[in-house]
Amino acid sequence: MGKLVLKIQYGINTGLVISPTELRSKYLFGIPMCSNDGTKMSTEAIMNHIRTAQTAVENLFSIKLNKTVIEETRDYVRQEFMSWGFIRTMYPIAYIDNLEGWINDVCQITYPREWLSIKRQEYVAIYRNIYLIPNTGSKDGAHMTQNSLIYNGLSPHLGWFGQTYIPNYWRPRYVTGWDTIPADLMDLVAKYAALNVLAVIGDVLYGIGITSINITLDGVSQSTPLSRSGQGGLFAGRMKQYIDDIDRMMPSMRSKYRGIAFEVV
Repeated sequence: MGKLVLKIQYGINTGLVISPTELRSKYLFGIPMCSNDGTKMSTEAIMNHIRTAQTAVENLFSIKLNKTVIEETRDYVRQEFMSWGFIRTMYPIAYIDNLEGWINDVCQITYPREWLSIKRQEYVAIYRNIYLIPNTGSKDGAHMTQNSLIYNGLSPHLGWFGQTYIPNYWRPRYVTGWDTIPADLMDLVAKYAALNVLAVIGDVLYGIGITSINITLDGVSQSTPLSRSGQGGLFAGRMKQYIDDIDRMMPSMRSKYRGIAFEVV
């Protein structure tokens, strides 16, 4: 009895927000993904361009696109803390898990998770503030650990909290990122990646530096310009469209996802 064996290549847990196949079908439709000798651009190369674009967008807005657990240290700033225990984090908060206060390598206090509050806007994690709101409504209420005593008030360490600034005091642990990444962020990553791919393919498709092809046969000559958009590149028309789209999207996206960046020093 005969049998049919199928072999496919696939990747799991790549961390990419868009696959090479999606990029080719949605943003590079009609673009020959090969050089003039028929050598195709590898999937690994396209994945690298997507990964580079994804990192650039994350750094631009100081976000993580995929769900990520963040543990960081933040300074204690009295002015922020006096407003219902306001603590600023580096990334937007989707879920707050833990908050501790440390002085050097000694844990001073652990706050109940019931006291920790974050702002929510539907399913979009764009706020970077943790608020401490004392709450004794849980069954445990305030409790004592071996390192700390949690009071019903706001300031358990009066000696230290008389200071206006304590470096590296807060150690929050929270989850950032999205289960379903917003469409505008996906579009931005894809267009950044498509620009890189188009620049490479445009250079090698007919040869580096070639802008036109001339064919002469029996006194008949035909000239075919390769940069039909008149912008100086083989795919400059589509590249200009993507660049214009990015420039148009950027102000509103920067305001939405980055906000006003500031640090207290």
